[in-house]
Amino acid sequence: MIKASQIFFAVFFFALSSHAFELTSGLTPPKMQKVMLSYSGLFHDKSDFPQERASTSYQTMNFIAPVYKTDGEAVSLSLSGSQFSIRPAQNNFSELYDMQVGLGYTKALDEQRLWSVSARYGSASDKPFEDSTVTTLGITAFYSYPSDETSRWLLLVDYSNNRPILNEIPLPGFAYFYAPSKTFRGVFGVPFASVNWDYAEKWGLEVFTLVPWVFKGSINYKLNEYARIYTGLDFSQVTYYLYGRANRNDRLFYDEKKVFLGIKSPLSKSVFAELEAGHAFDRAFFVDENYTTDPKNPVDIGNAFYGKVTLRFIL
Repeated sequence: MIKASQIFFAVFFFALSSHAFELTSGLTPPKMQKVMLSYSGLFHDKSDFPQERASTSYQTMNFIAPVYKTDGEAVSLSLSGSQFSIRPAQNNFSELYDMQVGLGYTKALDEQRLWSVSARYGSASDKPFEDSTVTTLGITAFYSYPSDETSRWLLLVDYSNNRPILNEIPLPGFAYFYAPSKTFRGVFGVPFASVNWDYAEKWGLEVFTLVPWVFKGSINYKLNEYARIYTGLDFSQVTYYLYGRANRNDRLFYDEKKVFLGIKSPLSKSVFAELEAGHAFDRAFFVDENYTTDPKNPVDIGNAFYGKVTLRFIL
């Protein structure tokens, strides 16, 4: 039977955001929860801005650790931070931050069933924690149980005041985990889905989506027992609350698409690394209450090449 612990491996390699880190921990049986740390740095070459050419970077760090655990329950603490930088500054605008602290609780009902709840508090803004208009809040609760020997279900409810769409609305969701063999692991549900499929001896496919506008897909080739090279595309956004905005429901969106080529490999039993290079395009900032594919008055940014490094630690 597919075990709750197998879910950890299905989502860990996508767990770069603080929310994903907490989901990964909450889906792991209490006795198996470990300290996890990740760093990701993405650095764009200079490109055209309305004022002058500038370079951008986006760096994130996530940490989560069980502060109490037994065979049946665990309490975890999470910390995360990200920085979006523009150099040189454009109209005195140069930095955006997203910082969060979270607390989670996981309870195993038996060897196959568990439930978890996590809460997050932080700030995503050009002036983080300046006042209550730039704070972020989130709560996620879910219950996971087996379906048969190769599958299990996840039922969840999520609230966030910084979600790209349907903001500040508690949203129910579900996911169906299917792992019929060592070469295929799939998660199919709402609002996220992923597939990890080794469809040939040395070839694999990885797809992750967070409905409706986040997508990352790649094809990889196994060089040896440890290293894989990969290529693919990525559509994603980040959101912030600008301090002093006239409409409190407005948010600043940064939207971009990427094509990339990279290599990933474990450096040890507890350290995983990725190096990636690519081309970012269709880049823009815009202000709106919810994400839209056709924003009004976007600030378009020129295409740019980029380099990225990612490190993940399981301690």
